Amino acid sequence: PAPEQTETPAPEQTVTPAPEQTETPAPEQTVTPAPEQTETPAPEQTVTPAPSTLGQRISAEAQKLVGVTDGLWCTQVVQQALANAGVSDAYQLWPDQYAGQYGYYTNDPQEGDLLYYNNGGRGVDHIAIYIGNGQAVHGNYEGKTVIASAYLSTAASPQFIRVVR
Repeated sequence: PAPEQTETPAPEQTVTPAPEQTETPAPEQTVTPAPEQTETPAPEQTVTPAPSTLGQRISAEAQKLVGVTDGLWCTQVVQQALANAGVSDAYQLWPDQYAGQYGYYTNDPQEGDLLYYNNGGRGVDHIAIYIGNGQAVHGNYEGKTVIASAYLSTAASPQFIRVVR
Protein backbone atom coordinates (compact mmCIF):
# COMPACT_ATOMS: atom_id res chain seq x y z
CA PRO A 1 0.00 0.00 0.00
CA ALA A 2 0.93 3.53 -0.55
CA PRO A 3 2.26 5.39 2.31
CA GLU A 4 -0.20 7.62 3.93
CA GLN A 5 0.20 11.15 3.04
CA THR A 6 -0.44 13.68 5.62
CA GLU A 7 -1.06 17.11 4.62
CA THR A 8 1.13 19.60 6.15
CA PRO A 9 -0.89 22.60 6.86
CA ALA A 10 0.24 25.74 5.12
CA PRO A 11 2.17 27.89 7.36
CA GLU A 12 -0.05 30.34 9.02
CA GLN A 13 0.22 33.65 7.38
CA THR A 14 0.23 36.54 9.62
CA VAL A 15 -0.46 39.89 8.30
CA THR A 16 1.78 42.36 9.87
CA PRO A 17 0.01 45.64 10.00
CA ALA A 18 1.76 48.46 8.22
CA PRO A 19 3.56 50.70 10.59
CA GLU A 20 1.24 53.33 11.87
CA GLN A 21 1.74 56.51 9.96
CA THR A 22 1.43 59.67 11.86
CA GLU A 23 1.18 62.93 10.02
CA THR A 24 3.98 65.22 10.76
CA PRO A 25 2.64 68.72 10.85
CA ALA A 26 4.11 71.04 8.27
CA PRO A 27 6.63 73.34 9.75
CA GLU A 28 4.97 76.52 10.89
CA GLN A 29 5.24 79.17 8.22
CA THR A 30 5.74 82.71 9.20
CA VAL A 31 4.47 85.28 6.78
CA THR A 32 6.64 88.33 6.68
CA PRO A 33 4.58 91.37 5.75
CA ALA A 34 5.72 93.31 2.75
CA PRO A 35 7.59 96.44 3.63
CA GLU A 36 5.23 99.37 4.03
CA GLN A 37 5.17 101.43 0.90
CA THR A 38 4.87 105.13 1.17
CA GLU A 39 3.74 107.15 -1.80
CA THR A 40 6.25 109.59 -3.07
CA PRO A 41 4.41 112.81 -3.73
CA ALA A 42 4.39 113.91 -7.34
CA PRO A 43 6.47 116.95 -8.08
CA GLU A 44 4.46 120.10 -7.60
CA GLN A 45 2.81 121.32 -10.76
CA THR A 46 1.60 124.80 -11.31
CA VAL A 47 -2.03 124.54 -12.23
CA THR A 48 -3.95 127.54 -13.40
CA PRO A 49 -7.22 127.48 -11.53
CA ALA A 50 -10.29 127.08 -13.67
CA PRO A 51 -12.34 130.24 -13.98
CA SER A 52 -14.87 130.12 -11.18
CA THR A 53 -17.55 132.60 -12.16
CA LEU A 54 -19.67 132.58 -15.28
CA GLY A 55 -18.15 135.92 -16.28
CA GLN A 56 -14.62 134.56 -15.97
CA ARG A 57 -15.54 131.49 -18.02
CA ILE A 58 -17.12 133.64 -20.75
CA SER A 59 -14.01 135.85 -20.85
CA ALA A 60 -11.65 132.84 -20.99
CA GLU A 61 -13.66 131.15 -23.74
CA ALA A 62 -13.86 134.37 -25.77
CA GLN A 63 -10.09 134.76 -25.62
CA LYS A 64 -9.65 131.23 -26.96
CA LEU A 65 -11.55 132.29 -30.09
CA VAL A 66 -9.10 135.06 -31.02
CA GLY A 67 -7.62 134.21 -34.41
CA VAL A 68 -9.67 130.98 -34.53
CA THR A 69 -13.05 132.35 -35.56
CA ASP A 70 -11.83 134.86 -38.13
CA GLY A 71 -14.55 135.62 -40.64
CA LEU A 72 -17.44 134.98 -38.21
CA TRP A 73 -19.85 137.74 -37.32
CA CYS A 74 -19.67 139.37 -33.90
CA THR A 75 -22.89 137.63 -32.88
CA GLN A 76 -21.51 134.23 -33.87
CA VAL A 77 -18.38 134.77 -31.77
CA VAL A 78 -20.45 135.82 -28.74
CA GLN A 79 -22.78 132.84 -29.17
CA GLN A 80 -19.83 130.43 -29.39
CA ALA A 81 -18.11 131.91 -26.30
CA LEU A 82 -21.36 131.66 -24.32
CA ALA A 83 -21.90 128.06 -25.40
CA ASN A 84 -18.29 127.10 -24.58
CA ALA A 85 -18.66 128.73 -21.15
CA GLY A 86 -21.64 126.51 -20.35
CA VAL A 87 -24.64 128.61 -21.36
CA SER A 88 -26.49 125.61 -22.75
CA ASP A 89 -29.10 127.49 -24.74
CA ALA A 90 -26.73 130.02 -26.30
CA TYR A 91 -27.78 130.93 -29.80
CA GLN A 92 -27.07 133.68 -32.23
CA LEU A 93 -29.16 136.82 -31.73
CA TRP A 94 -29.14 140.35 -33.01
CA PRO A 95 -26.86 142.43 -30.78
CA ASP A 96 -29.76 144.31 -29.19
CA GLN A 97 -31.45 141.06 -28.11
CA TYR A 98 -28.72 139.70 -25.83
CA ALA A 99 -29.72 141.74 -22.76
CA GLY A 100 -33.29 140.47 -22.74
CA GLN A 101 -32.24 136.89 -23.39
CA TYR A 102 -29.20 136.42 -21.15
CA GLY A 103 -29.04 139.10 -18.48
CA TYR A 104 -29.40 142.77 -17.74
CA TYR A 105 -27.68 146.10 -18.37
CA THR A 106 -25.16 147.25 -15.76
CA ASN A 107 -22.98 150.31 -15.21
CA ASP A 108 -20.37 148.27 -13.34
CA PRO A 109 -18.43 146.40 -16.08
CA GLN A 110 -16.91 143.08 -15.13
CA GLU A 111 -14.97 140.42 -16.97
CA GLY A 112 -17.32 138.36 -19.14
CA ASP A 113 -19.92 141.07 -19.63
CA LEU A 114 -21.21 141.56 -23.14
CA LEU A 115 -20.66 144.94 -24.74
CA TYR A 116 -23.53 146.19 -26.84
CA TYR A 117 -22.82 149.05 -29.22
CA ASN A 118 -26.10 150.60 -30.32
CA ASN A 119 -25.31 152.29 -33.57
CA GLY A 120 -28.80 153.09 -34.66
CA GLY A 121 -30.47 149.81 -35.49
CA ARG A 122 -29.99 146.26 -36.63
CA GLY A 123 -27.37 145.66 -39.25
CA VAL A 124 -24.89 148.19 -37.83
CA ASP A 125 -25.02 147.36 -34.13
CA HIS A 126 -22.11 145.45 -32.63
CA ILE A 127 -21.63 143.05 -29.69
CA ALA A 128 -18.35 142.02 -28.04
CA ILE A 129 -17.14 140.38 -24.82
CA TYR A 130 -15.45 142.44 -22.13
CA ILE A 131 -12.29 140.77 -20.76
CA GLY A 132 -11.27 143.49 -18.29
CA ASN A 133 -8.80 146.36 -18.28
CA GLY A 134 -10.71 148.25 -20.97
CA GLN A 135 -10.26 145.39 -23.47
CA ALA A 136 -12.76 143.22 -25.32
CA VAL A 137 -12.87 140.33 -27.76
CA HIS A 138 -14.49 141.54 -30.98
CA GLY A 139 -15.70 139.25 -33.74
CA ASN A 140 -15.64 140.49 -37.34
CA TYR A 141 -13.26 143.31 -36.50
CA GLU A 142 -12.09 143.97 -40.04
CA GLY A 143 -12.83 140.30 -40.75
CA LYS A 144 -10.95 138.95 -37.73
CA THR A 145 -11.62 137.95 -34.11
CA VAL A 146 -9.34 140.20 -32.08
CA ILE A 147 -8.71 141.72 -28.69
CA ALA A 148 -9.11 145.48 -28.93
CA SER A 149 -10.28 148.39 -26.84
CA ALA A 150 -13.76 148.16 -25.38
CA TYR A 151 -14.18 151.81 -26.34
CA LEU A 152 -14.12 151.90 -30.13
CA SER A 153 -13.69 155.27 -31.82
CA THR A 154 -15.92 154.07 -34.66
CA ALA A 155 -18.80 152.99 -32.44
CA ALA A 156 -21.16 154.42 -29.87
CA SER A 157 -20.31 154.02 -26.19
CA PRO A 158 -20.88 150.42 -25.16
CA GLN A 159 -23.61 149.28 -22.83
CA PHE A 160 -22.55 146.44 -20.54
CA ILE A 161 -24.76 143.37 -20.28
CA ARG A 162 -24.23 141.06 -17.28
CA VAL A 163 -24.89 137.46 -18.32
CA VAL A 164 -26.64 135.56 -15.53
CA ARG A 165 -27.37 132.15 -17.00
